[in-house]
Amino acid sequence: MILLIQVAPLAAIVALLASGRADPLRAVAVALVLAIPAAAVSVPEGVRLAPLLAAEAARGAFLALQPIAVTFAGLLFHGAVSARPRDLDADGAATHARLFTVCLLLGPFFETVTGFGVGAVFALGDLHALGIGGPAGAALSLLSQMLIPWGGLGPGTLLGAALAGVELRALGAWNAALSAAWLLTLLPVFWRLAAEAGLPATPRDRIEDAVTIAALGVLLIAANLLATVEVAGLLALGPPLVWRLRHRLAQPGAARAATPYLALSAVLLASRLVPGAPALLTAVGMIRPWPDLPGFALFHQPGMLLGAVGLGVLATVRGRRAILLRAGRRGARPAVLMLGYVVLARLLGGSGAAAALAGALAAAAGAALAFTVPLLGAAGGFFAATNVGSNSILMPVVSALALALPPAFVAAVQNFTGSALCMVAPMRLGATAALAADGTAPGAIARRLWPTAASAVLVGWAAIAVLVTAGASGNGPA
Repeated sequence: MILLIQVAPLAAIVALLASGRADPLRAVAVALVLAIPAAAVSVPEGVRLAPLLAAEAARGAFLALQPIAVTFAGLLFHGAVSARPRDLDADGAATHARLFTVCLLLGPFFETVTGFGVGAVFALGDLHALGIGGPAGAALSLLSQMLIPWGGLGPGTLLGAALAGVELRALGAWNAALSAAWLLTLLPVFWRLAAEAGLPATPRDRIEDAVTIAALGVLLIAANLLATVEVAGLLALGPPLVWRLRHRLAQPGAARAATPYLALSAVLLASRLVPGAPALLTAVGMIRPWPDLPGFALFHQPGMLLGAVGLGVLATVRGRRAILLRAGRRGARPAVLMLGYVVLARLLGGSGAAAALAGALAAAAGAALAFTVPLLGAAGGFFAATNVGSNSILMPVVSALALALPPAFVAAVQNFTGSALCMVAPMRLGATAALAADGTAPGAIARRLWPTAASAVLVGWAAIAVLVTAGASGNGPA
C-alpha cells in the first residue's frame, strides 16, 4: 500500500499526459497534490512533514530559476532577432547540401542559442522557402532538436546534474559521447526524408553529410571535456556551420544578419573560457541560499547573459514593447510548468519517496536494472516533451538506483534518452503539425521519426553493456 502511495504522483502525471486529455499544467498540479501523501509515508521517523515540504518546495523553486531565466531570455532574444533580417540560407536554389545545413546545422544552432523549440520554427520556415512541406518537411524540421541537452544553453542538463548530485562537466562529457554515436544513426532517417522531399543525396552528398556529422560528434565531445555545457553546443556547431555557410557568409548583408548570434556567442564564450572570467563573474552577484545546490550568478548565469544580449538587440529594432510583452506571455506558461516539475522532483527526492521507488524498481528488475535507465529516460522525454520535465520527473529515481556504474554516466543516460525522445513527444508533434499549417497530421510525422527514438534507446543499452562488461569505474569518459 505504501509503495502505491509513493508511486502515485509519477503514475498520475504519466497517465494524464498519455491520455492526451489533460493539460500539462493540470497533470503537474495533480502530481503535486499526490506528492504530499507520498512524502508523508516516506519521511524518516522524527522528521516533521510540513517544514520538510516547505523547505523542499523552496529549494525546487530556486532550482527552477535557472531554466525559467533561460526560457524568458530565449523568447526575448528570438523576438528581437526575428524583427531583423536574419536568414543566412534561404535564398538560391534548393539543393541537398542546403537542406542538410538547414536541418542539421542551422536549426540545431538556433535551438542551442534559444531553446524552447525555436530551432524547429526556424527550420520549418527555411524549409518552406525551399519549397518543402508536408509530413516530410515537418519531420525534417524536428531533426533540429537533435542537440536538446545543449538547447537553450543547457538548462535541463544543468538541472539534471543538480538533481543527480553529479559534476556537470562529467555529465556533459558522457552525454556528448552518447549523442555522438546517436547522431550517426540519424543520417539514414535524414536521407530517407530528403529523398521524400525531392532532394535525394548523391554518393558525394552522403560522404559530405557523414563527415560533417562525425566531425560534429567529435567536436561535441571535445567541447564538453574542455568547456562547459552552456557553451559546448555553440563550440561544436561553429566550425561545421561556418564551413557549410562559407560562401553565404561572404555575401552582402550576411554579416549584419549574423551579428546578434556572433555577439551572443562572444559573450558566452568569453564568460566561460577567458582566464579568470568565470571566477570574477561568479564572485559578484552570486545568490546561493543552499550550499549544496548550484548558485544563481547574476552576471554568469546563461539566461542572464542571453537576456542582456537580447535587450541589446531589442534596442536596435522597432516594436520593442510588443516584443517584450509577447515574450512575457509566451514564457509564463512554460515557466509555471517548469516550476511545478522541479518542485515535484524536490518533494519526491527530499522526502525519500524517490529512493523508495528506486529500491522497488531494483528488486523487480534484478540483474537487468541498469538497462531500465534508457527506458525510464525515454518515457520521461516522450510524455514531458522537455528534458527539464523528464529530468525533474525521473532523475531523482534514476540517481537513487544502486548501480555499479559511474553516477555521472547513469545521469547522462537518463538525460540523453529523455532529450532524444522529446523529438517524438506527442505535444511536440502536435505543435509542429500546427505550425506547418498544411494539413499534416502528427501521426504522419511520428511514423517518419520513430527510428530516431528506437536508436536512442539502443545507443543507451549499448553503452551500458560496454561499461557493465568492462566493469567501469570513475566519473567520465576515458
